[in-house]
Amino acid sequence: MPISSLFERPLRTTWNATGNLTETLWWPSVREKMNDPKGTLVLFVIPGNPGVIEYYKEFCDTIFREREGNIEIVGVSHLGHSHGDHNQGDGRLYSLQDQINHKIAIFDELKRKFTSEHSHSVAPRFVLCGHSIGAFIATQLLRSRPDHGIIQVYALFPTLQHIHKTPNGRLLSPLFHPTNTTLASSLIASLRFILAPHIFTLLVKLCTSQSVAYAKITTQKLLHGQVVKNTLHMAMTEMQQVQELDEEVIKENLEKFVFYFGERDDWAPIEHYEILCKKFPNGKVFICQDGCPHAFVLTHSEIMAAKVSKWIEAHEVTT
Repeated sequence: MPISSLFERPLRTTWNATGNLTETLWWPSVREKMNDPKGTLVLFVIPGNPGVIEYYKEFCDTIFREREGNIEIVGVSHLGHSHGDHNQGDGRLYSLQDQINHKIAIFDELKRKFTSEHSHSVAPRFVLCGHSIGAFIATQLLRSRPDHGIIQVYALFPTLQHIHKTPNGRLLSPLFHPTNTTLASSLIASLRFILAPHIFTLLVKLCTSQSVAYAKITTQKLLHGQVVKNTLHMAMTEMQQVQELDEEVIKENLEKFVFYFGERDDWAPIEHYEILCKKFPNGKVFICQDGCPHAFVLTHSEIMAAKVSKWIEAHEVTT
């Protein structure tokens, strides 16, 4: 059945996870799940910071096409990181731990959803795909739900240890101080008030070198005062919480992990790649040979999606 024969994907929805309205992109599978002897395969995409899932649309679109629609893909924005009706505007700031708890709640919802809908079939299987701090969140999700059908964890450009000691961590940490966070969010709010929307988008495009499409996502979803404050607040708590490498969860689940680092990445430097190679010589720890940057979703979505699709295919063939 052609992928386009049912309806357009992704579905843009708002899911309620333990009272938190969550911006969600969902690519429903075209496969008849009741006839899948292995059980429904669900790819759960956890973004980095800023956690706007719309940035990952092309990445997920490509994986869906590569897998010929025979996969469920679900991605969610971080709480407070994206402007829209789902953002309740209560002024709350969410820490890294809040975001971890949120992704565990979303995972539990996914497990219930794909189990109850197909109660006569094999239990669903999950692949976690975490980018940057999303990779750390994925490891903590696996730690919390070790026996819940998680078969693979893809850690892309992962920030798994001592973020505050990385080149970008040392450079940008002062920005994450509450006083500077307030100043930054006030500046963004003022610019939105002063500038016409198309001028604001053009300014963002010029300052960030983003394409027009991504500059629109940035201005429409991310660059709002309270949203900016939330992304910076989460970054501050990342500096505080992400310290020693969680060797225990990696060691216990080494066969599930794929770690993918960039050659030049000031958030996940080459030293972190070398540490993982040394500590886990039998692990799947790779270094990018294709020039993909840390923020790969802005320029190299199709390249990374092809790699993820091949990892999924390789696992499906061998199990």
